[in-house]
Amino acid sequence: MASTFELFHSFRQYIADGTIDLDSADVYLALVTSSYTKNLANTIWANISANEVANGSGYTTNGANLTSNDVTYSTTTATFDAADVTFSSLTKTFRFGVVYINATVNSIVKPLIGVILFDSTPADVTVSGVDFTVTWNASGIITWS
Repeated sequence: MASTFELFHSFRQYIADGTIDLDSADVYLALVTSSYTKNLANTIWANISANEVANGSGYTTNGANLTSNDVTYSTTTATFDAADVTFSSLTKTFRFGVVYINATVNSIVKPLIGVILFDSTPADVTVSGVDFTVTWNASGIITWS
């Protein structure tokens, strides 16, 4: 099962105009069903939230809050990273993970960052009573130069 992470188009604007400050943002990862048709032109969580997996069975509405968020800089690159996310004793079927800010910033309600397609077939992922961990790339969640 290979996965891919893509940025929503609006994220680039949100970073450039200062809407999103990843150093202090309340970043979340939500699980989304295959009812969602991936659209990188989506801009806010409300565009997607109707397709979120149901609350319960190891999942909480709005997803998991990313912890240990960190932005590092070098001469030529910036990197955003956070701790891996584990949904404990999860029993769900889903296809996507959506990373977004769970707050209103600069009058934008819950701006989107990126979307993960967990199985590039693409196929649904079904887990039953297991700890499901999203392991971020060792180079960071987002790296840009």
